[in-house]
Amino acid sequence: MRQLRSLVPFCFAVVLASGLATPAAWAANVSVNVFSNFFSPSTVTIQVGDTVTWVNDNQGFHNVASDDGSFRSGSPSNQWTFSHTFNQAGVFGYECEVHEGMTGTVTVEGGGGGDNPGTIRFSQASYAVSEAGPKATITVSRVNGDDGAATVHWSATAGTATAGSDFTAASGNLSWANGDDANKTFQVTILNDTADESNETVNLTLSNVTGAALDDTRDTATLTINDNDDGGGGGSAPAAPTNLQAEPHSTTEIMLTWTDAANNETGFVIQRRTLTGTYEEIGTVGPNTTTFLADGLTSGTFYVFRVRARNNAGNSAFSNEAGSAPNAAALPCIASATALCVNNNRFQIEVEWRSADNSGQGQAVPIPTAPDSGLFYFFSPSNLEMLIKVLNACGFNSHYWVFFAATTNVELAVTVTDTQNGTVKSYFNPLNRAVPPVQDTNAFATCP
Repeated sequence: MRQLRSLVPFCFAVVLASGLATPAAWAANVSVNVFSNFFSPSTVTIQVGDTVTWVNDNQGFHNVASDDGSFRSGSPSNQWTFSHTFNQAGVFGYECEVHEGMTGTVTVEGGGGGDNPGTIRFSQASYAVSEAGPKATITVSRVNGDDGAATVHWSATAGTATAGSDFTAASGNLSWANGDDANKTFQVTILNDTADESNETVNLTLSNVTGAALDDTRDTATLTINDNDDGGGGGSAPAAPTNLQAEPHSTTEIMLTWTDAANNETGFVIQRRTLTGTYEEIGTVGPNTTTFLADGLTSGTFYVFRVRARNNAGNSAFSNEAGSAPNAAALPCIASATALCVNNNRFQIEVEWRSADNSGQGQAVPIPTAPDSGLFYFFSPSNLEMLIKVLNACGFNSHYWVFFAATTNVELAVTVTDTQNGTVKSYFNPLNRAVPPVQDTNAFATCP
């Protein structure tokens, strides 16, 4: 999911004069320009050998990136001109990596040995197979033309079915020769078990077509795995675990706690986010368990976790994410380009941030403003993002308090360390959610 950065203005640009390319004996150049959060024109049709030029005339923070990775204008910026020559027929989607929904399409005709290359699509919108399998055969069609060679990439990924236990995730390519309009097939391996569970689904996707068009009304399909065990599906799947918390336990451990909201689970799966943003499973626990000790961590590194429940009827959604850092060794707070020291230099505050798809990330830069508080900025010193403070409330409730507020929807990882004893308090905000204000009046029970 991509999100609008808090500093990014909407873009308003004058559309330069341009028309759709028409077949000609020479190559043409078509201009596409930025408007208010969309490309104009958003769809163009050209011939093989023609060039498309995108223009951003200092009107906003954008870039151009193709869906298949064949072209990219570079990192998002305010002013640029980028051209790409299309030497192969097909339909090429693209987007701005900063703004969700800011997309466009270039249709390239000709060059394939004829004038009608056809359209590639799934033969039907849904498929079904028994859990006994052992394989499901999926048919892909080339219709309304067969001029020139064509290829398409296919993939089978998890829907409600789980890869590795219900089916085998897979991907590959299908090819057609010039004049070939015969159906092509691929197979998805089904893994049988004895669990009484509900019917489950696999997501089928076509992408990266070359030499033909891709039917965007039939570029996805669903494969349903029909359960073959007795019991009528085993009831309903459990609800997602709630109130997930991740607190430091030692210098290499984090204790996860959550609430079992369903009371009919057969177990829980715990996942940790990797540096690439994907998730890896780090453990499973049985029913009626609401704690998990994640160990083997690196001191001072921020980690993000999520938990899901499962029973014979299927899997729950994942819990909301929670993050924390293992306790760091006690060291005096030393102010730096990334560390803010407050409350007589006892508490060290650091903030990590990440925007959509890692297009922007790093350590926030602190600006000391008062003995107990400070500001942070992420993208630019002209755009302050956060105010945070640590207050001595030992005389009130025998705690130090942590308060902060931020005006952004990027991912945040806030780490506050009591340098006198190494106690760490961590706060996390996921991507695309406005950061809620934090008023933690029980943050540090480390008085005096």
